[in-house]
This record gives sequence, C-alpha cells and structure tokens, in this order.
Amino acid sequence: MLAQDTHVLKETFKRHGFPLSTYQAEQFDKYRAELLRWNARMNLTAITDNNEIVHKHFLDALSVLEHITLKKGDTVIDIGTGAGFPGIVLKIYVPDIRLTLVEASKKKGSFLKFLIPQLNLHQKVNVYQKVDVEVLTERAEVCARDPDRVGAYDWVFTRYVATIRDSAVYCLPFLKPTGRWVAYKLGPEIIDTEIDDSATHLRALGGNIETVFTNPKFNRSYVVVHRVDT
Repeated sequence: MLAQDTHVLKETFKRHGFPLSTYQAEQFDKYRAELLRWNARMNLTAITDNNEIVHKHFLDALSVLEHITLKKGDTVIDIGTGAGFPGIVLKIYVPDIRLTLVEASKKKGSFLKFLIPQLNLHQKVNVYQKVDVEVLTERAEVCARDPDRVGAYDWVFTRYVATIRDSAVYCLPFLKPTGRWVAYKLGPEIIDTEIDDSATHLRALGGNIETVFTNPKFNRSYVVVHRVDT
C-alpha cells in the first residue's frame, strides 16, 4: 500500500465532505484493491477504474449520510449488498454500527466473508461473542421470515435492487417500530412514478413513505420508509 494512495483518498473524500482518518483511508484502499483482484475471476462490479470505484461506489454509498445519521450501536441490514455496497462502506465510515449483509449469491458471499477480516471489521461486541458484522448468503425473502430478525433493525438499506413495491414485502419485516428503510434510487426524474406505484402496496404491508431526499451531486434520490401501526 502506498502512502500516496491513502493521501489521495483522504483528499478526495474530504473534498466531498467525508473526512477520513489515515486508518479509514487504508481500509478503503484495501477494499478497492481486493475488489479489483476478486473481480478478475468473478463478476462483482462492472466498474473497474480506480477513480470510478471511489466515486461511484464508495462516495455514492456514503452520500446518504448527508441526509440521515447513523448512531453508535445502530443495527443495520443491507439487502442485496453485492460486493458490500453500501453496507461495508458505511461500516468503515461509522465503525460503531452493527451490520448484517444479505447476499443470495454464494460467490459474492465468499468475497464478503474474505473481505471483512481483511478490513478488520469482524470484532466481537459483547460477552456473548455476537459478531459486529455478519454475512447471510440467503435470499432476503427467507431472512425476513427468521423470527430472530423480524423487527430487529434500526436501518434497512437497499441499493440497485427491486422497486420499492416489489422489495417492500421483505424489507419492512426487518424494521423495529422506530426503524427506517432507506432505498437508494437513481433520480429524481423517475422516482415520482415509482413512489406513486408503491404507495398503496406499502400501506397494505404496514409501511409508509416518510420523505424523499435528493442529492444532485450523485444523481441520487433516497426514499425513506417507516412502519405504521396497523
């Protein structure tokens, strides 16, 4: 690892409003290197330019933090995480969250299980030895029926998965009564149509759209959904 690489990462992240410690910059540099190394033999990402990985994966994943706050001890589940976006990126930047990654692909799951200790994200958090980061190589629909996970999370994140309407059935069950589901969406051009299409279905499942944030820098909209009492 070159000191120059971490310096450039720190400057780039700082310029976009996300200052890094030297250790965090080293973690992101390692993440980028392992992503490219593994991508040479399995399809983890179509983005293979170093600079684009930083902007289109790392900074894009962090961009949601301009609109929400993750607190120490928050339980976070990332549905359809792929190569760890946004979950691992958020964990590096906010290390005190408790993270669950859901990815149905066994190959991608093997990458995640390799990556977590490489980035030193596998610490134990209490005397019961409950892990700080876990990977579930299972379909989200199956995980959402696990009684130990129903109503267990402060935050659900989805990025590049199904529409809000189609993913509500397996995202809403994870939420605590006070929890929030944040769906990363490209936009804002098409987001109104998707919201209109999902509103009735969401209400039938016990959810409601709370707000929509937009971030022109990343051409992003973030749809925030909460549970309602039924």
